[in-house]
Amino acid sequence: MRTTLNLFLSAAFLVFAGCSAAQNTKQPTELDVKAFSQAMTAKDVQLVDVRTPQEYAAGHLVGSVNVNWTADDYETTFAKLDKTKPVLLYCQAGGRSEQALEYLLEHGYKAQHLSGGYGAWKKEGMPSTK
Repeated sequence: MRTTLNLFLSAAFLVFAGCSAAQNTKQPTELDVKAFSQAMTAKDVQLVDVRTPQEYAAGHLVGSVNVNWTADDYETTFAKLDKTKPVLLYCQAGGRSEQALEYLLEHGYKAQHLSGGYGAWKKEGMPSTK
């Protein structure tokens, strides 16, 4: 009985330790300006601005594509992204990109978003089109 209990406890510990280790290696989904800037340098990254076309035209991050999160066809547009390549999302303040992030993660994409959005990016004096 004691041996069975010890085996059970050992197995439970190993499973718990393995789960904890897996959680600790998980990539963060929310990045500050500095981390987002560094992530943009990764090979094959897909940079996506989820603001409206009007907001995008007023200024955006160089190399980004515009996928209007509030448009009726956002799902079709997101489906054109490559699931094997990381996706970096941003919006004006972080709310829409966080929603888009949840959508992409649920659909099997590797995605992260910019905390504080384009506003935080500009506040830090980072480069953009305008």
